[in-house]
Amino acid sequence: MTAGRAGGERVALVGGRLIRGNRIHHDRAVVIADGTIAGLPAYGDVPAGVRRIDLSGRYLSPGLVDLHTHGAAGHSFDDPDPAGYDAILAGHARFGVTGLLASLASAPVTDLAERLRFAAGHSRRTTAGARLLGTHLEGPFLAPAQAGAHRQDLLVAPTARTVTRLLPAGAAPAMVTLAPELPGALDAIRAFRAGGTVVAAGHSEAGSADLAAARDAGLSHLSHLWSGQSGLRREGPWRVPGLVEESLASDELTAEVIADGRHLPDALLRIAMRCLPGRLILVSDATAGAGLPEGSHYPLAGNDCVVSDGVGKVVGADSFAGSTTGLNRMVWHLHTALGVPLPAAVGMASAVPRQVLAGPSARAQDPLHIGAPADLAVFDETFDTVATIVAGRFRYDNGELQ
Repeated sequence: MTAGRAGGERVALVGGRLIRGNRIHHDRAVVIADGTIAGLPAYGDVPAGVRRIDLSGRYLSPGLVDLHTHGAAGHSFDDPDPAGYDAILAGHARFGVTGLLASLASAPVTDLAERLRFAAGHSRRTTAGARLLGTHLEGPFLAPAQAGAHRQDLLVAPTARTVTRLLPAGAAPAMVTLAPELPGALDAIRAFRAGGTVVAAGHSEAGSADLAAARDAGLSHLSHLWSGQSGLRREGPWRVPGLVEESLASDELTAEVIADGRHLPDALLRIAMRCLPGRLILVSDATAGAGLPEGSHYPLAGNDCVVSDGVGKVVGADSFAGSTTGLNRMVWHLHTALGVPLPAAVGMASAVPRQVLAGPSARAQDPLHIGAPADLAVFDETFDTVATIVAGRFRYDNGELQ
C-alpha cells in the first residue's frame, strides 16, 4: 500500500486489536470515509461494498500527538525551510504520530517571529506526514540557571513589546514555555492566554508563590518534568518545594515527561503517573538527531549537539539536548518497563495531549468517535509503526499491509 491511498473511498480496517479508551477491542472495525471515522462496527457489521484492509492482529490506535518536538531526520523546525519541515513531518509519521507542534528553541525575537509566520503558512499547505498543528515557543523567556541546551545569551525577560511581536496575526503559537518568575511573566501569560496560547512553565527557578500567581494568570501546563525546573531545597532547617514538587501536588496542572529511558529514571516516571493521573502526557522532545545514527551531529538553539548513547547531548557540556527517540517507543517503554497498561500509555500520547492543546477548560473527548478525523496508527507486536493514517490517507506504511 502506498502513501496517499484510501483518501476518497470507504475503507474498513479490520482484524486488528483496537486500542480505544481503557480497553483493547478484538472484534471492532474502523470505517473511514471522506477523511473521517464513519463507523466503529463489529467485523460482521461492516457494510457491503466497503474495501477491507486486514490488520492481521496488529494494534490499531488513535494517532499519536507530540506537543514538544524540535525536529527529526537531520532537520530542525528552527530552520524555516519547506523541504526540511516536510522531512520532519514524514519522519514523525514513522513513529505513529499524526499531529505535532513545531517546537522553536530560543533565538532572537525577530527570528522567532519570522519562524512563527513561516510555520503557520506551511501548516496550511503541506500534506507531508503528520499534521502540523501549530507551534510551541520554547524560549526565549527562560531562566538562565535552567537554560539546559538553550544558549544563555539568547534568553530575555518578557516585555509587552516582545510578547506582542511573538503573537503575529494568524500565527500565534499554540503553546509557549516560559519561566513564570521572570519580571513581566504574569503580564505575558495573560497576553498569550488572550491570544489562545496554552502557557507552560519550564526552564524555570519558580517557587511556590511564583507558580500560584502564574496559575491565577492562566498558566496550565508544565514542560518536561524534572528537565530544567527548580526542585526541593533547604532554607535553614526548612524544606522548600520547587516547581517540580508544586506541580506534582497540584490538582489542575497538566505536565509532560520524556520517557526515553535516558532523561528520567523509571522511579520518577512512576511518581509522575501516580501524582498526575489523567493529566500526564508523553512528549518526545525529539531533535534533528531523531532517526540519525550514533555519533551524528546536529544543531539545537545555537549549540553543537551529538547523538550519544541513544540520546542528544550538548558537545562540551553536561547537558542533554533533547531526545532522539520516537513517541511510539516511549509508549512501549511505559508498557514494558513500568507495566503500564497499553491503553493507558497510548492515552498519554494521544487523548490527553489533544485535551492539553484544546486548553484548560476543554472537555475530554475520545479521539476515536464517529465524525472525528481519521487519524490512526497501526503498530506491530512490539509497537514499531506499520502504518500512519492522517485524515484517512496513508502518510506512512512499511509495506506489510495489503
